[in-house]
Parts: sequence; C-alpha cells; structure tokens
Amino acid sequence: MPRPYTISGIDIGNSQVKVVIARVNSDSLKPEIIGSGSAVSNGLRRGVIVDMEETIENVRSAVQRAEAMAGTKIKRSYLAVNGLHVHSQTSRGVIAVSRADNEISQNDIDRVIKAASVVSLPPNREIIHVIPKNFIVDGAEYVKNPLGMKGVRLEADVLIIDGLSPYLRNLIKCVNQNNIEVAGLVYAPIASSLSVLDKNQKEYGVVNIDFGGGTSSLSVYEEANLLHSIILPIGSRHITNDLAVLLRTSIDVAERIKIEHGSTSNAEDLRKRGELDLSEVIGEKNFVIPKKQIIKVIDARTQELFDIVSNELKKVSKTGLLPAGVVLSGGGVNLPGIIMLAKEKLRLPVRMARSIHFEGMSETVDDPAFSVAMGAVLWGMSGELGEYGGKAAASPDNNDVWGKFMNWLKNFMP
Repeated sequence: MPRPYTISGIDIGNSQVKVVIARVNSDSLKPEIIGSGSAVSNGLRRGVIVDMEETIENVRSAVQRAEAMAGTKIKRSYLAVNGLHVHSQTSRGVIAVSRADNEISQNDIDRVIKAASVVSLPPNREIIHVIPKNFIVDGAEYVKNPLGMKGVRLEADVLIIDGLSPYLRNLIKCVNQNNIEVAGLVYAPIASSLSVLDKNQKEYGVVNIDFGGGTSSLSVYEEANLLHSIILPIGSRHITNDLAVLLRTSIDVAERIKIEHGSTSNAEDLRKRGELDLSEVIGEKNFVIPKKQIIKVIDARTQELFDIVSNELKKVSKTGLLPAGVVLSGGGVNLPGIIMLAKEKLRLPVRMARSIHFEGMSETVDDPAFSVAMGAVLWGMSGELGEYGGKAAASPDNNDVWGKFMNWLKNFMP
C-alpha cells in the first residue's frame, strides 16, 4: 500500500490563527482532516503584522494543537495571505502559435499566460497568483481550454493578484520561525472559495463572503471564472470594538458578550424589551441594559458590510443576478440572524458555508472559521499532484490512486 500523503494549511487571521492537517490515502478520494488547531491572534491588524513576536507565538500555539491532534509534525505548509494591501488586476497577452500545422500546444498556452503576466509593478510589490480566465483563438469567442485547437493567434485574459513584498515576507517569517517551510502562498478569498464552493456553483454564478476578524473578503464567480475579488475593511472585531465602547469595558469582555448575547435584529424582536444583566461579566453591580442596544450596534456594522458587498456587486453588474446565491464563511457568520440579514440586503439565496471536499473531523469541516485553512490545503494538493503523480509512475497502485484523485479534484477546480 502507498504511504499516506499528509499536507497542511495555515491561516493567520486578524482574530485567530487556524491550522489544518489533512491526509490522503488509497481508502478515500477525499482528503481526511486528522488534526486542526486554533489560537488567538493578537499580532495582526487588517492582515498586516504589527507584532512579529506575538504572531510567531500565536502560530506556534495553533500548530502545536493541530500536531498533537494529528500525531504528526508539520514540516511544510501552505500559507493563506490576506489584507488590504493585496490588489488584483486583469491583463491580456498575445502570441503567435508556434507549430507549423497551427495546432495549439501546451507550450503555446504557457507562453501566452507568461506574456499576459508581464505587468508593471512597484519594486515593493510581488505577484501572488496569475489565474487564467479566458483564451481567444484568432479573435473568436472565448474558450476555456484551447489545447489542440487550430489557430494562428492566441490571446489570454488573466487575473493577476499581487501584494506588498515586506508584508508577505513577514508572514512567511512567522511560519519559518516555527521550523515550518512555506511551500506556497494562496490568496485567502481563493482558498475560502476553493473550500466551500463546487464547480456547479461557480458555473452558474455565486458570491462567497468570508466574514473574518479584522477584514472580510468577497469573491464573485460566473461561468467558472473569478470575476471579482476584494478585501473589505470590516470584520467581526469591529463589532467587538463598538460593544466595548458602548459598554465601557475591555475588548475581551465585549467579545464574550458578543458571543453569548449578540445577534442581528433579524433574529430578535426589538419590541420585546428584554434586558441583560451583565453585572457578573462586566464586574459592576446592577449593570443592566436593554438587549436592543447591543442588537442595534451589531446591526449597524453588519448592515454596513452588506451595503459594501451590494456596491461591489453593482460594479460587476451582478446585483440579484447570481443563481447560486451567497455562501457565507468565516468565523463572523456564526452570529445569529446574519443569514436572514444577508438575504434581505442582497436579495439572493444565502447559505452557511460547509466544506464539501473533506472527510474526517466534523467539528472542523462544519466550522466556517476553518474555510480558508482547508482551502489552503486543497490549493497545495492541486499544485503538488504533478510532483506526486511523477513519483507514482513507478507504482501501479500509486498511479491508480492519484489518477482517481486528479479526476475527483477536477469536480471543484475552476
């Protein structure tokens, strides 16, 4: 039997660090989660490290918990990157088909993608991803895969995602300082979408909103293409900060109150003048407030988030026009009533994210907070299949397993 293949993903968020360890073997075509860990993240602000030592220690805590659960050490991992410093742009490349019979080869596809990747960037920025969107053969209609087609001119539209080099290097250093090699970077919105969306949803049209701690992300797909992606400057931590100001208390206490008593007005009837006795939590006698005050604070922030999302959908002319609706992921979507609020504000069907591509620990698979970390695992697996497929050629058993896995993976890759 072939030796099980283990791979991990790390998501260094603004409020938590999440780590997932998965295993793939011949018993299942799906990766199986064998370990996961999380730890409070205190060293980031909006995706940017502001305290290196704190972040290194936070990563260490999350990694140790995942390793203890999995019974194995992490030597290399795929790292999700996020933050307002990450930008995206579209670019087009054009080449002449090289073969005399005008048949488009893989070499031609690689060349045109490379040509489209040549863009002018400031010296302190670097490319994270170059994602092919469409190809055009001799000015004809868009095609997904031109391999084997006949033509003399090949064009490609690609989405280029880039970030600030110092910020990316700092993230990598925090992982390296824990004796873990960073095998590759993946843009967090892509990782989240890879984890919670299937091929049909991306084909029909869908938006994935990842409601994180310091930021949120938006990804819009249609016809299996990533149409639009952006990091939004609002996260669940902003709700916590607002509650801390309202209640004149610490961030930790406000976070506890949000988790235990928070909801949107869609989940609560404001006409019910219920009151909350927070004396024990706050540490003051007779600290009683109307619950509707907390609800109004939460409503203000969540509605602001969905107003921004609505404006972003208008930019790509997809307001109310995505048949597969909205998929909500990230730790912030556990807030009661947020699904109903999203339906009301965006006028689309909405569902809570659940990773559909993993087996194993249900508490991790079903937790939308781990969507990005699980997506980093899937991104790494898709990139390493060629390497492992090459090694598998000497073993019929391995070749069969990885051949099946490649076919399964194609079901959700764009």
